[in-house]
Amino acid sequence: MAMKACPAVSLRRARGTNGEHREGSRSERGQSVLLFAILMPIMSLFLLGILDHMVTNARVMETVAAADLASHAGAQEITVLPDGTITATTAGNHIAATYFNAQHLGHAQLLSISCGRHQGRPACFVTAQVQSAGYLLPSRWVTVRAIGYLAHGVTRGDQ
Repeated sequence: MAMKACPAVSLRRARGTNGEHREGSRSERGQSVLLFAILMPIMSLFLLGILDHMVTNARVMETVAAADLASHAGAQEITVLPDGTITATTAGNHIAATYFNAQHLGHAQLLSISCGRHQGRPACFVTAQVQSAGYLLPSRWVTVRAIGYLAHGVTRGDQ
């Protein structure tokens, strides 16, 4: 069975033995307010920085996904002749731009598309920029590059 403290005893402990308030309680309250006043702006800046990073990271991931989709779509328009010659037409660039713009990313912009031979292989190279959130740090542009290689036997005509 738990024993309950007598209210008179706990009141005596809070006020002291002779009924007066303890001397340190007022200064302790002041220290708490001061600590709260110092930590609140620091915590707010920290949380704002986390929010800035999270939003920027989400925007970059969206742009990477759109650029990757566009580069693979553009790579499917590349033609490889039986003798191994890679022929790229402007249709690959147009298809890649259409796929990227269909994603409706308001914070990103398409910089360049190059479909043809990259690193000796048929591929489509897409470069885009995405704007950071700019909540805490100044807004800046982040460059995203994606390359989509043509897989053997996978072109629009083969599907």
